[in-house]
Amino acid sequence: MRKSSIWLGLGKALRGVRRFFFRRRVIVVTIVLLLTLFVGLSFYLGYLSSLPVPFVDELEDVTSIQRLLVVAPHCDDETISSGGLIREVLTRGGQVRVVIVTNGDGSFTGTMVEFRKLYPNMRDYVQAGSLRQQESLNAMQSLGVPAEDVIFLSYPDRGTLPLWEQFWDDSNPYRSPFTRLTQSPYARTYNPQAVYSGHSLLSDLHSILDDFQPDAVVAPHPNDAHPDHWVSGAFTALAVAIHERQTRPRLLLYLVHRGAYPLPRGYLPFAPLLPPLQLVNSTCTWGKVTLADELVEQKGHAVELYKSQFSLLGSFLRSFVRQNELFCELVPHTAARLASDQASVTPVPSSWQTVDGSEVTPLMEDSDQDTVSQEVGPGGDYVALYAARSDSELWISAEMRGKSSRLISYSCMARAANGREVSSTRVLYPPKVGARSRYEAQDNFVLMRFSLEELGYPQSAVVSCDTRYPQGTTIDRIGWAIVNLE
Repeated sequence: MRKSSIWLGLGKALRGVRRFFFRRRVIVVTIVLLLTLFVGLSFYLGYLSSLPVPFVDELEDVTSIQRLLVVAPHCDDETISSGGLIREVLTRGGQVRVVIVTNGDGSFTGTMVEFRKLYPNMRDYVQAGSLRQQESLNAMQSLGVPAEDVIFLSYPDRGTLPLWEQFWDDSNPYRSPFTRLTQSPYARTYNPQAVYSGHSLLSDLHSILDDFQPDAVVAPHPNDAHPDHWVSGAFTALAVAIHERQTRPRLLLYLVHRGAYPLPRGYLPFAPLLPPLQLVNSTCTWGKVTLADELVEQKGHAVELYKSQFSLLGSFLRSFVRQNELFCELVPHTAARLASDQASVTPVPSSWQTVDGSEVTPLMEDSDQDTVSQEVGPGGDYVALYAARSDSELWISAEMRGKSSRLISYSCMARAANGREVSSTRVLYPPKVGARSRYEAQDNFVLMRFSLEELGYPQSAVVSCDTRYPQGTTIDRIGWAIVNLE
């Protein structure tokens, strides 16, 4: 009996020793794998940093930019998008002016975290906006931009889309659900008399352009998924398009919010910033501005000054500190001139008869299946916009991934760039009985027609289209586009 108990004890001891060494082996193997992964990733990223950015050449004529205007939807977008370019222009002796459209005073989660309140009040949101203003001033000062060249327009955070679509007139201003105000409460505001309206925002941007006379304007990309970014870009494009085509500054467009962009995430200053493959198309020419190591370091330091954003967005903000910055220049499009003997009105651009017999190419291309609703409803998922004009009308044809649906509303807005701020909207609502006529919808296309007389015969227009379900839920909003009509 004693022998068996001894052998049992010895067996338990041996099993314990085996478990001990097995655990140590697992720990050692895990550490080795993690180190291997880290070293491999470091070599991979180092390899990436030595490669040219795919599909992207150096942005042309960067050294010719002497007067740079940067338009940012929120405090921090000016640095993450263009901090390196700002510093480079200033180093060459050029001038930079920065315009920040909103003060970021509509972030419920950010304000809740900042002030440790479950339900922030309107004073908290205003205080958060003042804090973010100061962070932008600090960051710009670190890059060499003096405070007097940083302009705060102070329009409502998360409220600029309604200004573009609904609240255009000063007589009917938008009220922020966060600050509960229809006018800026901030001491640092470019136009303290301005109300929250599309007219006021466009007027401010137009006035700044006239005053500063930039040779290049940096603004958000039309395919940015954040509404404030999308709209800030649209307002800037409209303000630029009001100028004569020969005197318009270059319009350089940057991307911030688009799915998992940028990839990979994190602070990787030696890696390239790559454009999303879905946005590499014939209507957008991407260009990179490669930054010297000291510029990357200076930009990284400026990004760290947006302290209020780091608890929630630190990794995201640092992801833009890379070896280059990216900008897109839209391919300029003039609306094709329709022949007077047009056989019939049709939404299909390939059937349009033009004066010179040329093919009508896309005004704007859009990536597809970006959201669940777009995947489920191909008839609501835009892929391209086309434009043409007759003597009396502007035609905008929208192409979808699938056939148009009677359950979807198709809407297109044209804002005239002629100084008169004329706007017109065409909506194809779901018909109550039967299908839409073939001149409105055919195959994967829908057609919206605008009277040029109603628009005031503008030299250009900024057009934007969206699709919605009958109850108003947006399915897709294609990027805005400038179309020249002369």
